[in-house]
Amino acid sequence: MMRIIGAMLALLLAAKGALAQEGWGNLDALLLGNLSTTGSMEASYWMPDSPDPAQARVSLGIAYVHIPGSAGSVALGAGVFRQTAQGWQLSTPVYNLFGHEPRAPQFQNGQLQLLTTMPGPGEPRCCPTQEAMWRIDLTTGQAQRLY
Repeated sequence: MMRIIGAMLALLLAAKGALAQEGWGNLDALLLGNLSTTGSMEASYWMPDSPDPAQARVSLGIAYVHIPGSAGSVALGAGVFRQTAQGWQLSTPVYNLFGHEPRAPQFQNGQLQLLTTMPGPGEPRCCPTQEAMWRIDLTTGQAQRLY
């Protein structure tokens, strides 16, 4: 159990540190204001179409928000953000995306594919191991699980 907590803390610190990178602006405020229903986040991810803030035009933002009254459960809030003359703006919420540890984003033809980790058959919610591939339509925000 302590290993799981330690890994989660390391993941949270890495995600928070990634949001503070120079050139992106205040991503914490952007994600909190658009994706958090409670005004706080347990973890967050920013997945732009380019690692260079000057070249990025679209990004997936994800916020894991604690569910009030639960014993550590989180809800996933996600949205497609677009770079505008006024900065990054929420373009559309993302629907039906699930899982933890989003990774390996690939942008192509108006869509984004990424991996998350989900509970496999018979696994407890605390310890998911199954990899899930998702495709997100960047215009409508609809997520579809591919496997």
